Amino acid sequence: MMGEEKQDVLLRDYYVGVDLGGTKMLAALIAEDGSIIAKEEIPTLAKQGAEAVLDRLGSLIESVLAAAPGGRGVVRGIGVATAGTLDTAKGVVTLASNLGWRDVAVASVLSDRFACAVRLENDATAAAVGEWLAGEGEGSPDCIFVTISTGIGGGIISGGRLIAGVNHNAGELGHISIDGNGMLCPCGNVGCLELYASGTAIGRRGAEHVRRAAESAGSGGALTRLAGGDPNRVDARLVAAAAAEGDAEASGILREAGRALGVGLVSILHLLNPQVVILGGGASHIGEPLLGPMREVIAERCLPSIREQVRFVSSALGSSAGAVGAALLMVRDQK
Repeated sequence: MMGEEKQDVLLRDYYVGVDLGGTKMLAALIAEDGSIIAKEEIPTLAKQGAEAVLDRLGSLIESVLAAAPGGRGVVRGIGVATAGTLDTAKGVVTLASNLGWRDVAVASVLSDRFACAVRLENDATAAAVGEWLAGEGEGSPDCIFVTISTGIGGGIISGGRLIAGVNHNAGELGHISIDGNGMLCPCGNVGCLELYASGTAIGRRGAEHVRRAAESAGSGGALTRLAGGDPNRVDARLVAAAAAEGDAEASGILREAGRALGVGLVSILHLLNPQVVILGGGASHIGEPLLGPMREVIAERCLPSIREQVRFVSSALGSSAGAVGAALLMVRDQK
């Protein structure tokens, strides 16, 4: 019996999923059902340039492949999730500001090294697929993944299928305008959701408060104290920590960001009518000080027939969602 079980393991197909970010890269060995066999994460060191980063990524993949039962021969493909503007058909990152890349042929470099198929996908889209097929969205034909981090991104599953768009850029939820007369976004639009509700936006508002406190020689409360009076040290985590200590200004910043998130999500809910909204990304871990105001706005403004059908949940896969989704997209490609 044990011999049969071992043979069954050896006969299974495995895939590698990669989440390639500006600060870290994660690679995981994934079974066909989405279960993680092994994973490893290292710094990206993007300033070293594309060639050095891809070489380090290759070494990282080699490391997780060492855990493959039966060796490298059982690995059917590699899925890579990354941010930026992508040519998914050619496997090229055409522009990624977080990496400093332009026209980098990721798929061909990795397929040459590992002699297998390689698929490139938007990171938020891949994370949505990971949660849909192996996480909190499993069994839900209509679900949305929203990542609240440096920016705000998303992935859409509707009617049991991934909505990728003509060039796999669907789900740019952070660039829905919530203020037609608002701030100019680097994308060219104005009043974009991520200008008001992302981790970057929360950090920026916190830094402005610390700067004002320094200029007025005021105490500035817990936020200024935690930052040591230096606005450059302020990020969303520091704002959340100050709010947890009862800092009224920090709590107000999170409340405003949460309400802005709610405004954006009302439009998304009205457009897509999902069963499940999965919240991921570092800023989502702030919890109630951010998400409570978000729910308030949804309760106030969303059509009851849509609001009553949706549940909000936290990501089950966490930082592994993109890698799992990228691998499972390879599985689906080969079925």
